[in-house]
Amino acid sequence: MNKVTSTVNYVEVSQDRDGQRLDNFLSARLKGLPRSLIYRIIRTGQVRVNGGRAKPATRLETGDMVRIPPASVRKN
Repeated sequence: MNKVTSTVNYVEVSQDRDGQRLDNFLSARLKGLPRSLIYRIIRTGQVRVNGGRAKPATRLETGDMVRIPPASVRKN
């Protein structure tokens, strides 16, 4: 069974996520998505932080706006 989110989501970084790396932030938000796919959507520019491209090691700050594209998560 596939769970597909069909819309782009914009998530504001909360205070408890301040200083967290972007790749770890996305892993927590997109449970079940392989890390290789997370790195691919970051590398291709589909994930944006405050409207700009970001690297996986980017440290997020409280109030940052993260654009998360539609993603397919395989559930067995």
